[in-house]
Amino acid sequence: MRPSSSMLLLMFAASLMGCTTSNGNAGQSSKNEAQCVGLGFEQGTDAFANCMMQLSLRQGGSQQPDHDTLVNQYRSRSKARQGDDRYPVCSAANMDAELDITTGKWVGPDCQMAPD
Repeated sequence: MRPSSSMLLLMFAASLMGCTTSNGNAGQSSKNEAQCVGLGFEQGTDAFANCMMQLSLRQGGSQQPDHDTLVNQYRSRSKARQGDDRYPVCSAANMDAELDITTGKWVGPDCQMAPD
């Protein structure tokens, strides 16, 4: 897709989001608009539309799970992978690993729990 086509698609998507804004989101939309203007983007430009879209995506995106939920998910994944040599054993060296205080072992999204 050419860059100009991408920008047209982006502007079209942003305009559709404006059409579907409910009264509850109208205040947030005006805050986003003020924030983008405050950042130096001019209304009607591609950069302004991109700014509005990015702010909207951040606010409407899925919430990150709390830490306990995340550790529980990692524990179940790591335990299911236990003994699978395709995955390294979880340790503090793993970037996304968390220490599960209930088991005293490291768990993570892409590693296996250490054997008992």
